[in-house]
Amino acid sequence: MTAHERLLNETTSLCRTCKQAIPARVVADARNEVWMHKRCEAHGPQSARLSTNAEWYERTRAIRPKSAPVTRETRPVDKGCPFDCGPCESHAQRIRMPVVTITSACDLDCPICYVHNKNDAPFHMSRDEFGRVLDSLVRESGGELDLINLTGGEPLLHPELLSLIEMAHARGIHRVSVCSNGVRLAKDEALVEKLAKLDARIALSFDTFDKHTDRAMQGAALVDLKHKVLSLLDRHGVDTTLIPVMSRGYNDHEIGQIIEMGLALSCVRHLEIHTITYTGQGGASFDRSARISMFEVLEAIEQTTKGLLRTSDFVPSPSAHSLCYQIAYLLTDDEGGAPLSFLRFMERDELYACLEDHLYLEPTARLEAALQDAIDRVWARGDDSESARALRMLDRLVRTLFPSEKPLDAKSSLRVGERAAKAVYVHSHMDEDTFDTERAYLCCDSNCYADGKTIPVCNYNVLYRDKEPRFVEAPRPWGPRSGGARSLPIVTDARRS
Repeated sequence: MTAHERLLNETTSLCRTCKQAIPARVVADARNEVWMHKRCEAHGPQSARLSTNAEWYERTRAIRPKSAPVTRETRPVDKGCPFDCGPCESHAQRIRMPVVTITSACDLDCPICYVHNKNDAPFHMSRDEFGRVLDSLVRESGGELDLINLTGGEPLLHPELLSLIEMAHARGIHRVSVCSNGVRLAKDEALVEKLAKLDARIALSFDTFDKHTDRAMQGAALVDLKHKVLSLLDRHGVDTTLIPVMSRGYNDHEIGQIIEMGLALSCVRHLEIHTITYTGQGGASFDRSARISMFEVLEAIEQTTKGLLRTSDFVPSPSAHSLCYQIAYLLTDDEGGAPLSFLRFMERDELYACLEDHLYLEPTARLEAALQDAIDRVWARGDDSESARALRMLDRLVRTLFPSEKPLDAKSSLRVGERAAKAVYVHSHMDEDTFDTERAYLCCDSNCYADGKTIPVCNYNVLYRDKEPRFVEAPRPWGPRSGGARSLPIVTDARRS
């Protein structure tokens, strides 16, 4: 550490070459940037920039996630984080986003792909195995689960996908999301109709409007195909999440345009913006200059949406480490006006509290009380045209979502709420360069197995996936493993900052 650097925290990271756990220091430098510095005895010093704004990084990291201890059986700590996943007894957060990898087959070979896939003699998860995954998840959740995310490979290539979706809904899962590149959907409108009837959700990758950028990131020019898919999803009313992967110098200037499209399409419920990560069969060798931090994405959103969304409109998820998710909600206007950020009429603490028990907003009594308080606050603010519009939008939402005469059932209220408000999530994954055990042990996204084992998604992508014969022809053997401490404790609660 130089004289111009200030220590923010110490943690355990990974060597980018041998993936051994090594001590790391996170520092703020004279340019107000945050860097992780570490040294592997075998492979020398390594550094990675974590943020371009040290104040934002410190303020955000200081926010405590809500305590939600793991309720499933845990493994004893043996080798140390991140080598005891299952989860281990040190893991401090229950699963909010269960990820189930149902196939290794894929019909693209994306240069930014962050996982390993095997197309020869591909793996397809059986109905029995999937059922055991569901049983384990439902047990842990106490009988009710917000969502499940089916991924691959390309899940639409699974021969029994529709049956798996039915099974998940039969277990009472609110949202069954299927990740897709859209290639099969563009060729099979009948499949889109079937997905609509099953109340499935499609999480569609959509990175760019530029064909050259698309070829650089996905290895094919698919812009026209993606527009066709979105048209089909909209026509048949399939709930959709757009997933752009943001890369510096490639598509970061387009994020406002992607958000604008998502807000305009009636089928789109959420946008989940991922920062590029350098793992997997493609991503590990992608252009490293494209690395972009979460704060840079938030800045790009503010700049390219012309103030529709500001950096200050985002709060971290209470269910995860605060540097993993940033969340903004927008109330839509049924009269065609611009959507309105929740934090233009709601306090940060209120939105944060409404998200405490769920990764996405759910129509709870807490949300109803927060919206009623917002109405009172906006009414007291004055009678200008913007306040009047906000009051109209809020009154419509409360009356529709929480009718006084006959309350809506859970499924109907969820549907009403998600058509009245759209979410923009920024999700920052980790790779070897940025890996931080403090974030890993607070992860709420896990890859799930039939035997009940769960592995945090970043740990899985960085360390575990390439060890599985289901996904690689020649699984990589484990080398020596010796993990380390999680980090220094998070000591401040700064929700209001």
